[in-house]
Order: sequence, then C-alpha cells, then structure tokens
Amino acid sequence: MMTASAIHGPEAMHSAHINGVLRARAEALAQTQEEEGTTQTSGMLLFRLGDEWYAFPIDHVREIYNDYIVTSIPRTPDYILGVINVRGEIMSVTDLGTMMRVPGRMARGDEGEHTSGIIVANETCVTAVVVDEISDILEVSRDNVEPALSTLDKTQAEFVAGSVYVDGKLIGIVNLDKVLEPIGDNT
Repeated sequence: MMTASAIHGPEAMHSAHINGVLRARAEALAQTQEEEGTTQTSGMLLFRLGDEWYAFPIDHVREIYNDYIVTSIPRTPDYILGVINVRGEIMSVTDLGTMMRVPGRMARGDEGEHTSGIIVANETCVTAVVVDEISDILEVSRDNVEPALSTLDKTQAEFVAGSVYVDGKLIGIVNLDKVLEPIGDNT
C-alpha cells in the first residue's frame, strides 16, 4: 500500500522545481528592469526639414496644432511668418527651416498652406514651429546622443545641440533655447 507521502512526493518535487524556475525568472526580470532603469532615455518628437531629420525633446513640446490662420507682422525676420491665436494665447509662428537655413528647402511665404505647427516652449518663450513633416515620438538613450557634427555650417551649428542615429538616419537634436531666444537678444 502506498503512503500519502509517496503519492505527493513527486508532485511536491515537481512543484518545488516549478517554484524554483519561477523564482529564478522573477529575479532575472527584476535585474533586467534595474539595468533598464539605470539607462536614462529622453522622448524625442521627430520631424523633417527638407531632406534632413531633426527632433525636439518631448518635454518642451506643448502640442501639435493643425488649424490656424497666420496674421503677418511687418518688419520681422524672414523666418517669423507672423502670429496665431491658440485658445486666446497669441504666439509667433517660426519657419524653422528658414531660421536654420536648411539647404535645398524653399522658404514659406505668408501666403499658401501651412503644415501642422509644433508648439514648443521653454521658461521664457513659446512659438509654433512650422516644419515640413511631423513623424514619430521615440525614446532615445542619452548614452546614444553625440555632439553636433563639426561639418555643420556655423549658422546651422548653433541650432543643433546634438545628434543621434535612429534606423540608419542621422537625427539632429534642435537647441530649443537658441530657437526660442528673443529676436535681437545678444546674450
């Protein structure tokens, strides 16, 4: 006659083995999460200017605004298309490609259709930036961000804070403090 311990013995050993495997898996997952937690990432909103790709840090992007009418303002730089009213807040509209002098790209005039505006802000300024195409939001490891390319023209280099390769494309990370610098501010 079999005893109760003999019947439950193999099941208990099997259960102990399963618990051991599950415990080891849980520890491995916890370790992976800790390792991932040490790598700092930044959210980036990708967009295109001409044939080149750029990104804004997502924490400076307030919204993407689609339906707007630009009111022209005389005697402003060619990259300031005018102002818009976003729910009672008046803000400038900046053609980033013209501001950065992106090669192979035609400046947008006051007339014609405008693409979606990316409303960006820092502590002192806000503007709606007009770009050629808005793409994705992606997480970029800060370890993968490299200094801006030294081959950039001086007028462009001041607007690029760094660069990162994503899917074989070089993405320039825009220096928002320079873009949002008040006109005529020499500091």
